[in-house]
Amino acid sequence: MDNRGEQPVFSDGPFVESKEYLAGVWVWEAPDLDVALGLATEASKICDRKIEVRPFH
Repeated sequence: MDNRGEQPVFSDGPFVESKEYLAGVWVWEAPDLDVALGLATEASKICDRKIEVRPFH
């Protein structure tokens, strides 16, 4: 998810391998993927970075 421009851009990959790049980790508890993507949209704009969303159980 990249919200650094005028419109949010959602992509289904490719995903970055953690052994290559890991800038930070946020763990959010969200009731569903739509809520998680909404949080990622806001976070991408605020921190001016791309955000990768993955399920964590």
